[in-house]
Amino acid sequence: MAEAYPRTLRVPAGHPVFRGHFPGRPIVPGVMLLEWVLDECARLRACAPSALRVREAKFFAPLQPEQTAVLQLESGESRCTFSISHEKATIARGILEWDAN
Repeated sequence: MAEAYPRTLRVPAGHPVFRGHFPGRPIVPGVMLLEWVLDECARLRACAPSALRVREAKFFAPLQPEQTAVLQLESGESRCTFSISHEKATIARGILEWDAN
């Protein structure tokens, strides 16, 4: 059974990732957002995240601590498009791919 989308992510201000990214002006690292996308797509496809490849990822705006990000996924036969937004602003979007079986 497929899980419902959109999904949300909110990184608490006390998360250790903010100690180094960036002190005094923290933002959620892009790699953390991509890991979230990979995990969610893998869950949707019932596969390991390592079976997926990031074909394209573009970041448009930072996500700050305590802000809620919304993930939309649209999966096809061998690829999945994603979009991450906060309120009405697009934070990132891209494409994941995998080998079609």
